[in-house]
Amino acid sequence: MQRIGLIIVPGIIAIALFVGINSFDNLSNEAETLTTSSSLNFNAYSEGINTILYDAEGNIDYTLQAERQIHYNDDTTELEKPFIRLFQDGDSRWNIVANSGRIFIAETAADGALDRIELQGNVQVYSLDEFGNRVLMSTEFLTLSPDSEILETDHAVSVVTSTLQQSSIGMIANLRNDEITFLREIRGQYEQATN
Repeated sequence: MQRIGLIIVPGIIAIALFVGINSFDNLSNEAETLTTSSSLNFNAYSEGINTILYDAEGNIDYTLQAERQIHYNDDTTELEKPFIRLFQDGDSRWNIVANSGRIFIAETAADGALDRIELQGNVQVYSLDEFGNRVLMSTEFLTLSPDSEILETDHAVSVVTSTLQQSSIGMIANLRNDEITFLREIRGQYEQATN
């Protein structure tokens, strides 16, 4: 009988240690999982997005494409390689590309209305009018208000057309009215078109 007791007691101790260590590991893993999931600050991720936004009359207002987007809990969205097309009177009028972007939702809007899109890294805004005249704006950082079609930057910017080369530090452009205001250190060159 003593032999059986000598075998059973160490066996029970070994089982108790095994159960204790296993439950400790499980608690540690659960704590790590809770810590990891609570530290995630984004709630959506997608690749290859293509979004079409409409105005109040049901016409296409603008489109937004990106290779990748991450939507964060603070209602901002990061974009990789965004491509935005602004429409006027049913036609694509302005195109905007950049290396990255960030969408901000208006804080006062209950419906989650878009406030602005900040674009950075090789930002290019281009247009081709009905006569084939091309306009190209280039900068490293640009803010777009899609509803008003206003672009703003405080960085170096250049605007090139077939007859004009203009550069400045800072710019405000109202694309609906085709008005561009250069802010400081303005330099330009104009060449009259030949017929």
